[in-house]
Amino acid sequence: MSPLRSARLSRTRLASALAAACLLAAACLLALPAPAAAEASADASTKDLDTVVVTASGNQQWIKDAPASISVISREDIERQPVHDLATLLSRIPGVTGGLSAIGEQSKIKLRGMPSNYTLVLVDGKRMGSSASTNYRPDLGRQDLNWISPDQIERIEVVRGPMSSLYGSDAMGGVINIITKRIGDSWNGSATHSYTRPQDGDRGDTQQIGATFSGPLGERFGLRIGANSMRRDSDRSNGGVYGNAYAGEKDRNVDALLQWKLSEAQEVSLEAGHGVQQAFIAQALEKQDEGAWGASELKRSSLALNHDGKWDFGTSKLSAYWTEYKNDIGATGRSEATDTIIEGSLSTPFTLGVDHQFAVGGQWKRQELTNTDTIGQAPVDYAGNPVVGSSLEVDTWALFVEDELKLHRTLALTLGARLDHHEQFGSHVSPRAYLVWHPSEQWTIRGGVSKGFRAPSLTENSPSAATQSGGRGCTSLYPLGYTRGGCYMAGNPDLDPETSTNREIGISFDNDLVDAGLTYFHTDFRNKIEYEALGFFNGYWWTRMSNVQRARTSGMEGNLNFRFGDHWRWRTSATWMKEAKNLTTGRNLIDTPEFSGYSSLDWTPNTTFSSSLSAQYTGKQTGVVNTFLKAYTLYDLTAAWNVNEVLTLRGGVSNLADKKLYADGSTDYFVAGRSYFLSMTARF
Repeated sequence: MSPLRSARLSRTRLASALAAACLLAAACLLALPAPAAAEASADASTKDLDTVVVTASGNQQWIKDAPASISVISREDIERQPVHDLATLLSRIPGVTGGLSAIGEQSKIKLRGMPSNYTLVLVDGKRMGSSASTNYRPDLGRQDLNWISPDQIERIEVVRGPMSSLYGSDAMGGVINIITKRIGDSWNGSATHSYTRPQDGDRGDTQQIGATFSGPLGERFGLRIGANSMRRDSDRSNGGVYGNAYAGEKDRNVDALLQWKLSEAQEVSLEAGHGVQQAFIAQALEKQDEGAWGASELKRSSLALNHDGKWDFGTSKLSAYWTEYKNDIGATGRSEATDTIIEGSLSTPFTLGVDHQFAVGGQWKRQELTNTDTIGQAPVDYAGNPVVGSSLEVDTWALFVEDELKLHRTLALTLGARLDHHEQFGSHVSPRAYLVWHPSEQWTIRGGVSKGFRAPSLTENSPSAATQSGGRGCTSLYPLGYTRGGCYMAGNPDLDPETSTNREIGISFDNDLVDAGLTYFHTDFRNKIEYEALGFFNGYWWTRMSNVQRARTSGMEGNLNFRFGDHWRWRTSATWMKEAKNLTTGRNLIDTPEFSGYSSLDWTPNTTFSSSLSAQYTGKQTGVVNTFLKAYTLYDLTAAWNVNEVLTLRGGVSNLADKKLYADGSTDYFVAGRSYFLSMTARF
């Protein structure tokens, strides 16, 4: 037998053995008798609505009182299976699409039919920054979600819909806030090792190692350190279909938090982080024109100084932080994006006619971008003028106020507004009004109107920023007779900021057995920024950013969860996108399914065992030009065993039915087949 055949046979036998072990473990768990109710997991009987959130307003509050459509991914959800990409978890939330494909724009999270760059990503309330403009093509980079070890995450809060009244231009589509674990009074930590093996021998294996530990350094100081390393091997060539082979990835992150308690009411903390993300193509992988999807080496560095205070009148927060992304584009090139931010807020309760919870805050931000590969590198602009320079810079500042008025013990009105000032586009005010009513203890009715605002990015607004595409970025040229070849995608100095008006209304019910909710949302856009076809100029095809007069997104999102006794729980969520359309041209704004849903049946017989069978449905994918993928459903089976207080073992099967799908070739979208995973977490 040849060495190659022997290696393939070994891989096949290992995959089969791993599959049998996972299925046997799951079957054993499902066959175990249920113990007495006194042994049931406390989490199984805890209401999802008994959760405190911080992202939906300027203050802490119960999730059922939050003035926004908000969902929470708990620590339990994160621990169910290895988390190689947070987008996998986020895609299960109502109103969220994307996160199911391994590569391309389809891998990115979109909120309510909005592109991924309309979503603000925070960690403990601070902006992650964006690496998109450091790429040769902004759409080729990964979404900036995975710069932190999953072991450090306590929960993830997702607010859907414009939050410009609190967070400004970046939050026109919504906010994802990753909340990390706090430093405790004693030393503790955890370490996790995960291994994922695709059944298809041509697909790459994935290994992930993460760890975090924290504790006190004397009476007033505390320290937390986290690290994560993930490697996914590249696929082998698999038939020559574009998008059918996935390049390898290697991510490493480390960060540290030093906390100093000046007093019981005053706390100062210093944070520092560094991470590297790499994409690589092995010789066995089919060579593609643009190489690996993503940066060959993208580095992120961050530094933050924070102060949290408790005063007689209320609480305060103040942060000064810096984030830098560097993308390796060759020995002589530079690609760097830097954000420097100072922001703070004050919150105070008072009574004037009714009880108020008042918050006021502000922000100053400087954005700097240098990219010698895309800025100033076009031969000429579309008008024939020379383009020069490779650096861009802009300063912005903002002020916001928000007041929650307790009109009645069952009725609260939140009023807020934010003033954003951009040195190129002047000032803009984004207000919102939101009402939350509890007609009874189990029922909640909520709804509101908010304004959204998004200033053009540095590259969207600059005529010297012209990205060259090999062809897949030139689709807006089709009406002009474009058929093949490359084009330039240019910025536009005459752009106006986007504005939107968002309306939503929802109703929810929750008791000890049932948790259900339904929300309708409708957003109208003015001056939506999209690519506009220009035509053939100066020897090149051109398309540039332009303001579309009108655009609209609308749809419904809902959830329905049941608790069956102390051990069983059925969870389901669904999103129906009625439209996400450019009303001027009639074309879709993004590639998004009309309907998507997630459902899982969870069994937790006691504190030792748990298992879950889940299904994720994605409707047919309709792109900007045509339908490129039919509807499909993926099934996952997972199980966990808490061996003791120190050790937890997890195993399962992803894509249980071995569903394999590939797009029509015009998009980078595929669904890989069945895979098996094993994971071990040790706590200390």
